[in-house]
Amino acid sequence: MRRSARFLKVLTIASSSMVCTVCLTAFAAHHYLYGQSTDASFPSGYDAVQAAPASHKVVFENAFVRVLQVTLPPKGGTEPMHHHRWPSLFLGYDTGGTTPHIRYHRADGKVVDQPSQTEPVHAGVWSGNWMKPEPMHAIEVVDPGKAGPGAPPGWLRVEIKCAQ
Repeated sequence: MRRSARFLKVLTIASSSMVCTVCLTAFAAHHYLYGQSTDASFPSGYDAVQAAPASHKVVFENAFVRVLQVTLPPKGGTEPMHHHRWPSLFLGYDTGGTTPHIRYHRADGKVVDQPSQTEPVHAGVWSGNWMKPEPMHAIEVVDPGKAGPGAPPGWLRVEIKCAQ
């Protein structure tokens, strides 16, 4: 009787472990596949690095993340339509000055005007914004603005390939 109770306990632990493993695998697979979206909002060939290489340079990439240096085209220029299929952390180093005046063009034809803003020049401060996957868009530069001294060119976008 004692052996069968011990066997039952081992069997219960083993089956619980197997169920947990299957659930974790399914959960991870779902998030990996979500991060690899094939949604119509993210058509093939329009990844930012492919479609807008002048303003999106790969700094680092592995199976989990891709780090891009993002810059703006010159005054009057517009990036080609592109998308960012993965969620990301957008990092900037703010030193004050005047922000760019841009127009954000969406795939549906809607244009969002984002006028420049001026703030006093100050010591640099890092800022970060979490961004969901960004469907087709283009950035038009009305005026590039003028950052305070010591500001690096552009921003860093850390795309999380295996996140939701």
